[in-house]
Amino acid sequence: MIRPFKTPWGTEVQSFAQLDSTSLYLRQQARHGAPHGTVVVAGQQLAGRGRRGRQWHSPAAENLYFSILLRPSLELAQVPQLSLVSAAALWQALAAECPGLLIKWPNDLYCRGRKIAGILAEMQPDKTRAAFVVVGIGLNVNAVPADFPAELQGQVTSLAYECGRNFELSGLLERILQEFAVFVERFCRQGLAGSIQTLINRNFFLAGKVISMCWGEQKITCRARAIDVSGQLLAITPDGREMAFSAGEAWLEKRA
Repeated sequence: MIRPFKTPWGTEVQSFAQLDSTSLYLRQQARHGAPHGTVVVAGQQLAGRGRRGRQWHSPAAENLYFSILLRPSLELAQVPQLSLVSAAALWQALAAECPGLLIKWPNDLYCRGRKIAGILAEMQPDKTRAAFVVVGIGLNVNAVPADFPAELQGQVTSLAYECGRNFELSGLLERILQEFAVFVERFCRQGLAGSIQTLINRNFFLAGKVISMCWGEQKITCRARAIDVSGQLLAITPDGREMAFSAGEAWLEKRA
């Protein structure tokens, strides 16, 4: 289990050997008044989730599975950008030790073409603002390829696999939370504009690649260009038109 320590918000990290989902647990705590900056971490998740209800595979005691409660003063339209802000903070905390780390819109980190982390931000709306947001993060730390189901091998990686050494989980989480607090505070002051947007675009996994965008029932093939100040994915279609996607799924085309 994670050793006890105080987060940058002054709260004590809540550590569990096992939970169904850190985000589901934290949402319940939020409804009962848990403060901004509450952090819940589990050694294993039995029902970890990614985007669109997908399962997040959670080998026990090897990786980081944690969720952070935010009560930010943000308009509802700004809340989806927290996934990118979280990815930028995670990149900042890890990049020095993990060369090749890149941000994949809208909520993943990749290394050498393989997924190393996923982020899911879920909000509870309150009229024009968010009552609270729970940011769930799954980071593959000390797992090896054999720890994952056969269908995921070749698609996922871990810090240990990329760096050739294991990591102490408590210290790693503490470092991540420190960067996370800095990036969220900056985002609440100035949005994505400036250093956050620059960091994302300098380390943008999809930049220049041919992708397929699933937009509802429609599939659009285009070339990814950049992330704009609103967190939208900017892309160029084969006929030269620029499109901006605020949501959806982006998949690399095999010919790219």
